[in-house]
Amino acid sequence: MFRRSRDQIVSTEPERAFDDFHDWVLSLPWVVERPYNLDTPGVRCFAVDCEPLGRRQLWLMTGLDGARRRSNPSLTVIVPRAAANEIEDAGWGRIVAPMPREHSLVAIDRSSFGCRREVEALVLTAYGYAMS
Repeated sequence: MFRRSRDQIVSTEPERAFDDFHDWVLSLPWVVERPYNLDTPGVRCFAVDCEPLGRRQLWLMTGLDGARRRSNPSLTVIVPRAAANEIEDAGWGRIVAPMPREHSLVAIDRSSFGCRREVEALVLTAYGYAMS
C-alpha cells in the first residue's frame, strides 16, 4: 500500500516529517477529500469513495484541534469500536465520540509513535477498515 519510491528520503525532523502527509493520503486508491462545512480553517476530511465495492465512508480528518499546522496536523480516524478500544488501550489515542454503525472517532496521539511510518501504519489500518 505504500506509494513511496525506494529512493525517497523521509525527513527525520519532526516539524518536517508530515509536510507531504495529505498528498500521501490522497495517493491511496479511492480516497477523496470531502469539504468540511464548519468555519474551522485547516480541517481536512478524507473519505473512501469506491463505486465498484459500493463503499463511501469518511475515515480520516486532520486539523480538528484548530491549530494551523500544515507540517504537523492533528489526526483523527474513524474505526470500528473494537479497534478504537485497542488503540486507546495501547495508548496511541483516545476515543472522542461514538459514531454510527458501531464505530468511534479516535484522536491519535502522535507523540506515542516513534516515527511517521508507525503513524502511517495506523492510518492504513483505518483505511483498511473503511474499505472493508
